Amino acid sequence: MTTRSARQRALHRIGVLALSSLCGAIIGLVGSATHQSLPPVGIVLAASTTALFLTGLRAWGDDRGPAAAGAFGIGSVVLALATPGAGASVLIPGNLLGYAWTVGIMLIALVVLAWPRVQRLHRRPAGSIETTASDQRDPSAP
Repeated sequence: MTTRSARQRALHRIGVLALSSLCGAIIGLVGSATHQSLPPVGIVLAASTTALFLTGLRAWGDDRGPAAAGAFGIGSVVLALATPGAGASVLIPGNLLGYAWTVGIMLIALVVLAWPRVQRLHRRPAGSIETTASDQRDPSAP
């Protein structure tokens, strides 16, 4: 069994956070480009992709870091695309779907990041002969 040094753990963590942020930026870009298409299918697909991505990151690790980095990536791209550029054009217009997309991703990120940590249940391996409390019932009891 090998132990990783503190430097290797820090580099791994930085890499995970950077990759989570980059993937979040890509999801934010694709969601921003497609949320207006074929209403309401576009916004539903973009929001559900965002929710599944952030939920997966939150469930994957023991902490909220990767999910927060992913939410930061999504939010920063959406903010940049909702701000008027040099030609005064925006990719996310100020209509109902645009507001639903910008506010919706913030609410999704808030719920995913604020959700309490779910305790993982200890499961015995298949074929194990260990007994649990439910296995140790009194056989004479009805």
